[in-house]
Amino acid sequence: MTETRKYKANREDWGSIRALPSGRFQASYIGPDGERHKAALTYSTRTDARAWLSSIRTDIQRGKWKNPKTVSAETFAVYAETWISQRSNAQGQPLRPKTATEYRRHVAKGLSEFAGDKLSAITPARVRTWHANRIAPGTKTTAGAEARVLRAILNTAVEDGIIEVNPVPSKLTKSKTNRTFRPPTLEELAVLYDQIDDRYKLAVLIAAYGGLRLSEWRALRRRDIALIDGRYVIDVHRQAQYVTGRGWIISPPKSDRGIRMATLPTWITGPLTAHLNSRVGAFPDSLLFAPKGRSEFIHDSDFNKTWNAARDIAGVRRLVREHDLRSFGGSHLMGTAGASLFETRDFLGHSESTVTERHYIKKISDRAAELADKMPVLPPVMPPNVTKLPETGTGG
Repeated sequence: MTETRKYKANREDWGSIRALPSGRFQASYIGPDGERHKAALTYSTRTDARAWLSSIRTDIQRGKWKNPKTVSAETFAVYAETWISQRSNAQGQPLRPKTATEYRRHVAKGLSEFAGDKLSAITPARVRTWHANRIAPGTKTTAGAEARVLRAILNTAVEDGIIEVNPVPSKLTKSKTNRTFRPPTLEELAVLYDQIDDRYKLAVLIAAYGGLRLSEWRALRRRDIALIDGRYVIDVHRQAQYVTGRGWIISPPKSDRGIRMATLPTWITGPLTAHLNSRVGAFPDSLLFAPKGRSEFIHDSDFNKTWNAARDIAGVRRLVREHDLRSFGGSHLMGTAGASLFETRDFLGHSESTVTERHYIKKISDRAAELADKMPVLPPVMPPNVTKLPETGTGG
């Protein structure tokens, strides 16, 4: 009550000014949040205190007021963790565990120098210096990804009114790399298929001719495969990803549009049938690609051992990634089979598929079958010492 009377006795047109025993003046005001906020400094004259109150009132009227408690207390690390926890994807769903883990990794490593900073202390000059240091060792791709996360976090800080302008220029978010990746040629794919461990030969075919991601094909079970009209159709509706600290996470594909039916060429019917008979359990839930040991699914590292060896023999270790097998399928579907952009998008899992199509399909789309059979068949492979292909293009 005593403090209230003091403020009331010294009421200004807006806000309050209190004379202190030291002879200086303390200004305060009731903010849009309903709480009283005091100036961080005291003033030698009442006029100076009024000028400060006037500037605050103008900010409130223009919608530029920021809660000083939030601005002063929020560090980047704390704000970033809250941002990740509350972030949603384009479908309005929480971030997938692997995505959230990747964001936290960027914050903890590449963005660690900002961890204890107030958001208002992250200036464009500091961001430019940070980015220059990050790309110096040749990690441009990582620096671009980190800058994208930093910019996204600070965009939200702008929306929250904590900072006025995002200090991260959009040009810093552009990923650049000294490596040029590409799909394998038909001949290179044949060598990769020939040289990879027998356990994964079918995986190479499914990725290249069915457009499946590694996380999708390792989650396939016997019940996801159907033989219809002499060809196999794959029901793609889940993926398995390993997240450090959490283990295996089973979820729908990368997006709802990734739920799809993959129609394979008829010439793959033989290899797939042989794989089912020799390497897959009889139960509907038996994995198409069984892991070794006690692992629930095949780890990337397990696949990469034989995949890298096959790439070395094909001469494409620095040019072709596992993900580029999907690109092989997409490029040949459009270039060789004559698929439209929309049909290729369907093939790669970029369009929606209804539950009815996934679970009650009885007949394959004639167009899907036609396109699948127009894709090129793998040519025969001669001995590795004869077919080893030299690398071309830029490598890093």
